[in-house]
Amino acid sequence: KMLQAIGKGAFSVGYALYKTQLGKSMHDQTCAACANLPPHSSSIMVPLVAGYHVSILPILHDNYAYLIVDETSRTCLAVDPADAKAVARAIESENLTLSGILTTHTHWDHAGGNEELKRMFPNIHVYGSTTDSIPALTDAVADGEMFWFPAHTVVEDPKLIVEVWEAPCHTKGHVLFVINQKPPQTPEGGSEAPRPTPVAVFTGDTLFSGGTGKFFEGSAAEMAKNLERMATLPNDCKVFCGHEYTLNNYKFAAAVEPDNAVVAERIAAARRLRRDRFPTMPTTIGDEIAANPYMRIVTSRAACGKIAMAMYGITGDMVLREGRSDNVAVLAELRRVRDENLLKVKIDALSAEEDM
Repeated sequence: KMLQAIGKGAFSVGYALYKTQLGKSMHDQTCAACANLPPHSSSIMVPLVAGYHVSILPILHDNYAYLIVDETSRTCLAVDPADAKAVARAIESENLTLSGILTTHTHWDHAGGNEELKRMFPNIHVYGSTTDSIPALTDAVADGEMFWFPAHTVVEDPKLIVEVWEAPCHTKGHVLFVINQKPPQTPEGGSEAPRPTPVAVFTGDTLFSGGTGKFFEGSAAEMAKNLERMATLPNDCKVFCGHEYTLNNYKFAAAVEPDNAVVAERIAAARRLRRDRFPTMPTTIGDEIAANPYMRIVTSRAACGKIAMAMYGITGDMVLREGRSDNVAVLAELRRVRDENLLKVKIDALSAEEDM
């Protein structure tokens, strides 16, 4: 326990330093070093709705930045463009005009390119939370705010609506950006206007393919609320995450739920993609509900109980409330098991299979 306390104390000091200009200096060094390395993945374009696509940009060692592109006006929004030079090259290669930056949270590997891009493109908007002290912020956003993309000043009839969801936990001011397709016109005489359709969500470090971000500045209760809310999005809603963690996440999921056939399918698919250096993004909300153990804990009572038993077998702790597994407590325990690498032997065995 004393060693754990010392470790937590050292982490707290290191984390505080990371969020200062010292951390920014280290980030800049990482960007410079990665410029001399091949990208960790291929850059690909993913259709979103008619006339729009998302360009997936591999940056740093395992991060993704994204461009949301209107193919008619050739304007784009950049999501978490932490490596400004790499993102600027991608914008130039597609012959685009950058109109704004969507920043999910303050960590340098997501927000570290904001100031340089703002200098390159002075007229852009930089969206993010004031709680997180986003660099170069011009447009502070809060839960439920929406804006058109592109703006009406750029095109007469924009098709996308960007919606902000607050998602505190990984950082206090973390936000998600939900991309909605404009609904069709209400039929004449219709009694109820159709609602926009969510077609994609940019989750930063809140939700990963097969996992979640660490609870650096929040609690399992906050993460549970975030996951429950994301689970209300349509099953086919595309999920664009901040890192290429899919294969490792699903190895952990397989160690927790070895009989989940969907997890095995996800591992096989991820191995095929990564063998050829393709991104495993995007995933979908339906994929995550089916196979992501953190999401399963908050969306399925049966899965929560099953994973609670798995945690009991690993740690010897079982938290019950009124005779049922407490999903917040199980979520916290699952995160602790992952953070403390308590399933290393099982995960190493799955990695050994990959090498055979």
